[in-house]
Amino acid sequence: MPTQLDKVVTVAPDVWPGENLEVQPGNLSLYAPFGLGLGPPLVMMPWDNLDDLSKRGAYYGLERRTGDPLFDAPMTGSSGGTVYFHGSSEKSDIDSLLRLLTVQVDKTDYAVFLCEAKDPGQERFLTQMRLISQFALSSLFGAKIDAACSHLTTQTVSIGDLIWKFIEDQRCEYGTGFSARLSGLFGGDGDWAKETLAFGFMVENEYQGVYRLWSRAWLVTK
Repeated sequence: MPTQLDKVVTVAPDVWPGENLEVQPGNLSLYAPFGLGLGPPLVMMPWDNLDDLSKRGAYYGLERRTGDPLFDAPMTGSSGGTVYFHGSSEKSDIDSLLRLLTVQVDKTDYAVFLCEAKDPGQERFLTQMRLISQFALSSLFGAKIDAACSHLTTQTVSIGDLIWKFIEDQRCEYGTGFSARLSGLFGGDGDWAKETLAFGFMVENEYQGVYRLWSRAWLVTK
């Protein structure tokens, strides 16, 4: 694995230890739903009938993703979504972005999952990193955090610091200008269109604390 992140955090395996989970937290081909994920029974109000009750949203439940940016704004969250940014963005810019997205930057009880693209041009990323809070592992995925795997969610680096570390790591790997390592990977011809490093960041679930950061390339054209 080209990244050096395993030297600063404990990277979890793709399959959670000892668990036969319906959805593995290390499966980066799937995205977490948004919403609170608490899902208590709906309460019938005095003015309701059964039809009204069935139509009313479960305010404390999870929301299905639609792919439409208007409908994918979380109903029970003020922030979220996906942001793309240049590879040379300053740390102060990233810190401001994380504040705007209300990312839980100080948390250290989370698991880290990494994935390298086999075909970057087709998969549209270089390296992906998914961060899942201990709370989300239990609440969303049903994973047990017992003595055998507690070390996977006990990090010495905060989420905010690791996000910046990932960006620095990828800059070290590919640079911030035109990169020979990236040349042609995303369809560039080396003349009219050349690749340079960029990133994407996604709040998969604000309340539960699930985040995704990936390196990618964008084409600078003449």
